[in-house]
Amino acid sequence: MNKLFENTTTYTRELYKEFVEFHNRKYNLKYNLYTLFVLILIVFCMVLQFYYNEILLGCIFILFLMVFLVWRVFHPIFFVKKEANSNKVKKQLTNTYSFYDNYMEVKNNTDCFSLKYYKIHKVFETDNYFYLYINKNYSFVLSKNTFSIGDPNNFYSFIKSKLWYKIF
Repeated sequence: MNKLFENTTTYTRELYKEFVEFHNRKYNLKYNLYTLFVLILIVFCMVLQFYYNEILLGCIFILFLMVFLVWRVFHPIFFVKKEANSNKVKKQLTNTYSFYDNYMEVKNNTDCFSLKYYKIHKVFETDNYFYLYINKNYSFVLSKNTFSIGDPNNFYSFIKSKLWYKIF
């Protein structure tokens, strides 16, 4: 197969910080609205249980409410800390992304795998990066300045032709 594009990006603490800020701008509203909806639903069920003198069920809903709030507040904090302290950021892992006609390949000093384009969840473009989301939390980050084969404009056209309904 003929390599169409190649990009080498090093994951640094600054790059990860930019990604987290970008991710929060894109997904925080949805996350917060979902949290609010579930909180309203739990409070409604809790009040209903107390109204009908089901004290035990009302207390279970209070417990569920507290666990849900702790999870929604602290899980993202711990997740970001864990990722920021991971080896890929601490040791500045360098990924080389090679793009072929039907798939992409990701190589670094510990791993090598290929990925069909249809498995990419979403693609976002910013001034400096392309974010190729694999799922709602994980993304490959491609710096626009580090293309060794091809250029960012042609890459955008190429990826858009492969994932036209997933580009944002």
